[in-house]
Amino acid sequence: MRRLPDRIAFSACACLALFCVATAHGAELMQNPVEAVWRARHLTFHYRSEGTMYSCDLLAQKIKTILRQLGARTRFQLGGVRCRDFAELAQLELFVEAPVVATAENIRDITHYDSKDELIARVRGMPLPTPEDLERFPAVWETISFRAGKFGLENQDCALVQQLRRQVLPSMSVQVIKDINRLACPQASPRLTVLALVATGGKRP
Repeated sequence: MRRLPDRIAFSACACLALFCVATAHGAELMQNPVEAVWRARHLTFHYRSEGTMYSCDLLAQKIKTILRQLGARTRFQLGGVRCRDFAELAQLELFVEAPVVATAENIRDITHYDSKDELIARVRGMPLPTPEDLERFPAVWETISFRAGKFGLENQDCALVQQLRRQVLPSMSVQVIKDINRLACPQASPRLTVLALVATGGKRP
């Protein structure tokens, strides 16, 4: 019969071994490509200055850079912009195409059309895509860290990163690993770490 210290040591070693196996398995899953499709989103983003104000062009460029790092396709667009240079409030309409895993549920969601969609398609003489028409490609889950000095970000971009995290990231294939500290924004770097689904090879934005 093992003594108590031996049992404790054995249990600790067993837990460590299981943790290492789980970690290795998780890393393997992240590296293995999954089949993905593009899903278009129309999102309204409201930027509220918390001490940092941008020109409209710079604000749009920073948003594009951040979303492209998160897997959004290069045909990402801005429309319906309500912005004045260096204003405290700005509203931007974002048209984003980003990868999602090609599950049956996601395919149904992408190819489900309402009467308005069907009317617009008839007027334009354009057929609506069927599940078979969707472009499929390999994608992987990638760990991405945002902080000052990366992707053109500076300390004063903290509030922008935080507001995108709150308003836009939930609509993308993004899982937050290390969240941004709202109270630290006025003083600190915009530190945010996420797991994002990004296209591989030539499909990468």
